[in-house]
Amino acid sequence: MLRPFVAALLCLGALSAADEAVLPGYRLFPGDLLRISVFDNPELTCDLRVPASGSSSFPLLGDIGRLADRPLFELTSTLRTSLEARYLRQAIVTATMVEFGPRFAYVLGSVQQPSSVPLDPLRAVTAMQAVAQAGGFLDDADRGNAQVVRDDPNDARRKLALPLPAGDAAGDLSRDVVLQSGDVLIVPRLDRVYVIGKVQKPGALSLPSKEALTASKAISLAGGFDKFARQDAVQLVRAGGVTTIDVKALLNGGKGEDPVLRPGDTVYVQEARF
Repeated sequence: MLRPFVAALLCLGALSAADEAVLPGYRLFPGDLLRISVFDNPELTCDLRVPASGSSSFPLLGDIGRLADRPLFELTSTLRTSLEARYLRQAIVTATMVEFGPRFAYVLGSVQQPSSVPLDPLRAVTAMQAVAQAGGFLDDADRGNAQVVRDDPNDARRKLALPLPAGDAAGDLSRDVVLQSGDVLIVPRLDRVYVIGKVQKPGALSLPSKEALTASKAISLAGGFDKFARQDAVQLVRAGGVTTIDVKALLNGGKGEDPVLRPGDTVYVQEARF
């Protein structure tokens, strides 16, 4: 539930400076619960839960389109305009944020307590703060290769690799990464690689001393793909960037690179989107 000062009404055309400071440019997130009311029309008061996908409806208006990622004040403006165009002479629409949808990032690897980290939409949480919440680095942590893996907003097939600060000096920490919902913060061990995502046994693998370990072999050691895995767009995340590997083609005898893994590498198997 929101803090009392956050649950103030957000009134179209009558925002106070305090309201703008609380939710500047806020975009609706799946799971958010809104209470919409129209002045002097109590029958139009309703609660709207923002769905992860699909559209929502509003009394009298019916379908009002997709809510997720929609600017809050654009929603109230659209409702006012539609009501005034079709039903009411004047519609004063207000939206109260009753509850924020849950947001989490995840800390994996060589930390004291790997876990999910809840994110507060009103307060930035950085990668180093999340490591602290997870108990801090272990002695064998490969901090130089620790990174945040994030969905590329411009390409659903790809991931972004954002490095953590190399040290604790003020100059290093100024480059800390502000976490977003769904981020995976990976802290590798000095002698390990990680296979995460849609495999049977996600986790850390020790690098063999006498033979090379490739991405496809690492997936095999992790129990192989599960039934929802996207086998043709496996992501190899290492310091310097992300490489896409078509492991499905490799397993079917096709040509392509099967990279040899290095300490600190992460093989990420995405879920297939149907």
